[in-house]
Amino acid sequence: MATSPDGINWTTVGQVSGLLNPRHTVVERIGAEYRIWYNDSSELYSIDAIRTATSSDGVTWSNDTPITQVGTTVITGTWPSWNTGSYGPCDILYNPLGSSSIVDPIDKDSVWANRFVMYYDGTTGADEFVGLAVSNDGVNWQGYNGGALPVLDSSPTGWDSGYVGYGTVIRESDSAFDFWYSGGSGYVLNQGIGYAFSSDGINWVKDPSNPIFHIDDGVAWRNDRTYTPMVIGNQMWFSGKDTSGVYAIGYASGSAVPEPGAISLLAIGGLTLLISRRNRKWGGCRRKRHSA
Repeated sequence: MATSPDGINWTTVGQVSGLLNPRHTVVERIGAEYRIWYNDSSELYSIDAIRTATSSDGVTWSNDTPITQVGTTVITGTWPSWNTGSYGPCDILYNPLGSSSIVDPIDKDSVWANRFVMYYDGTTGADEFVGLAVSNDGVNWQGYNGGALPVLDSSPTGWDSGYVGYGTVIRESDSAFDFWYSGGSGYVLNQGIGYAFSSDGINWVKDPSNPIFHIDDGVAWRNDRTYTPMVIGNQMWFSGKDTSGVYAIGYASGSAVPEPGAISLLAIGGLTLLISRRNRKWGGCRRKRHSA
């Protein structure tokens, strides 16, 4: 865990404890505690691939357990379904005013009445997709439309023709959603970062100018992997790896393109960030090297 006053200069708080084989983590503040969801790297073809835990300080975690599901609506464990297995959560949106029980059936009219909405990675063991599930407690989940189809699929051709996954979903209003996602072709998910928008959080339109960043941009520190975007306001943090195997965390700031009725201000510490529906243009890219 690390903290920062500006999103660029970071101070390490400490090594977290209490988690089992964690990767691809998502953390939300729920009342007075933190809840984390992550991929257990030792699991793939069962619901045990996604785990959750709680913490009072974000460093020491407890109550670590696999999530559960209603039927096999999240992970089937059966090939060749698109959600045979999972490499973990993409993003989770928390609604404190959501229902205290799962609102069933899970369709486009009921999704946002629930307390938790999870976008997650579904995989056949080869291709990867983004699915959606809901929960009333963050532990037990039910898949959208019974888990029949993903909500974001790979493109027929191009840079994300094989894989789509890890990223950030922002709900700006009941009719405006943003998704910055990872994509790739061939046999890897981690080749680039794209953007999609939606009026309901379910049906997504990919920006024709994608990708925002790609391994073929000619940037040495991320010419092997460029993926996992985390966006807050007009700031993005993402992962990179060079051909020598050195991982890094990159930073970029976006040029907001305001749209009527889609602008708000968010105060984080000493920062005031402009949030706009489409932050398509990203620049000022920096990196923070680390070993992994």
